[in-house]
Amino acid sequence: MKHPQVRQVISMHESPSYEEIQAIFLNHHVPASAAEAHGTLAGLLCVDGRLDCGQWLNAVFGEDKAGLAPDERASCETLCKRTREQLDAFDFSFELYLPDDDHPMTDRARALGEWCQGFLYGLGYKLGGSDWPGECREVLDDILQLSRLDAEHADETDEEAYAELTEFVRAGVQLVRSEFEQNASPQLH
Repeated sequence: MKHPQVRQVISMHESPSYEEIQAIFLNHHVPASAAEAHGTLAGLLCVDGRLDCGQWLNAVFGEDKAGLAPDERASCETLCKRTREQLDAFDFSFELYLPDDDHPMTDRARALGEWCQGFLYGLGYKLGGSDWPGECREVLDDILQLSRLDAEHADETDEEAYAELTEFVRAGVQLVRSEFEQNASPQLH
């Protein structure tokens, strides 16, 4: 059974809702959540800011990408383009793509852990792996710990801690993106 259709028109500056993207993933039996897929996208964009949205769609949907309805594809591409704009702006406008506050804390905490897993996957990060630029390694080690978050013990009283963790990850991603951007720039002597 297909889930409700995604709205047809999305403003260029508005990302589709988490629920819209999650419904698309469910329609196409994508094993990743919208949070994990967005984390992967953010990781890929940190490494290569020129990444084509089609490459991300291939990673998420595989061969089923051809089965996306035009409005589904447009919603996913809008999310990709908006994420790139936010990361390129370096103005702290970047937002993690997570369920809204009206979802139970266990769902939001689980999604945060999945987002972190996806981000590390998109970067190709492995503990003890490559030399990472600047302060990236410390931040990435912390994000790795958050990817193992035990969401089953989260409750509504953890709201402040959840907000602090999402802010830490958001700032960490911007730091990682900045470090990769600086290392990709030609050095003037």
